[in-house]
Amino acid sequence: MTELDLQDLTSALSLYTSFFIFLVVLTFAAFIILMVILIHNIKSRKNLKDNRQFIEETIAVQEEERRRISQELHDTVSQNIKALLLSQKELKDKCTDEKTLSELERIVSLEKKNQKELRAIIQNLAVPALASIPFKTVINDLCEQFYAQSKIPCKFFVAPDLSLDDFATEQKHHILRIIQEALNNVQAHAKADETSVVIRRISGQQKAGDLIRIMIFDDGQGFDSTKQLTPADAASHFGMSGMEMRAKLLDGTLTVNSSPDTGTEVRLEIPVQ
Repeated sequence: MTELDLQDLTSALSLYTSFFIFLVVLTFAAFIILMVILIHNIKSRKNLKDNRQFIEETIAVQEEERRRISQELHDTVSQNIKALLLSQKELKDKCTDEKTLSELERIVSLEKKNQKELRAIIQNLAVPALASIPFKTVINDLCEQFYAQSKIPCKFFVAPDLSLDDFATEQKHHILRIIQEALNNVQAHAKADETSVVIRRISGQQKAGDLIRIMIFDDGQGFDSTKQLTPADAASHFGMSGMEMRAKLLDGTLTVNSSPDTGTEVRLEIPVQ
C-alpha cells in the first residue's frame, strides 16, 4: 500500500468517524428532546389530573355544605317558624282586642311569607332524587319552581329525539346545578319578563362527535359580556365560577353571551358519550 493510498484510507476513516460521531450526537440530542417533550406531557397530564381532582373536591365540599345547611334550616329555623305560627294562632283565638288582633294577623302573615321563602331556599339547596325520576321531569320541576318563586315565566323545551336519561347521575347533578345557578342569576340580576331552557343535540365540527347543547336565556337587561368584570361585579357573579368548574367536570364548555339590548344566554355544550 502506497503512502497516498494510506492517506486516502486515513481520510475516509476520519470522515466515517466524524459522520458516526455526528450521528451519535444527533441521535442523543433527539433522544433528549423527546424525553423533554415526554416529561412535559406527563407533567401537563398530571397538572390536569390534579386540577380536575381539585375541582371535584371543591364541588364535593360545596355540596356537603349545601346539604348540611339545608338540613339545619329544616331542623331548626323551619321548625321554630312552625311552632311560632301555632303559638300565634292560639293567641289569636284568645285575643279580644281588635288592635292587638290586627297586629297578630300582620305578624302571622309575615311569618307565613318567611316560611314560604325558607322552603324555597331549602329546595334550592337540596338535591332531588336524580336516580329515580326522569331527568326531563326534574328540569321541568326546576323551571316551575323558578316561576313560583320569581313570577318570571320559564319555558322548557327538549328535542324529541334526545334522551336525557343517558347521562350518569353525577352528570345530571352538574347539569342541574348549572341550570339552577343560571336561573338564580336571572332572578337576581336580569329584571327579565321571561326566560327559557332549551336542550337539543347538534352535530360536532370536523372530527368532533355530536354535542348536547343546553341554553338558558332571558330577555332581561343583560350586560356587556366583552368587558372585564369589576371586583364588585365578580362578587355578585360568584356562581359563574362554580358553573365553569362543573362544565369542566362534564368535559364541556360554558359560554355566556350578553348585551343590554338582547339579554343573556348561558350555553353549555357537552360531548355525547
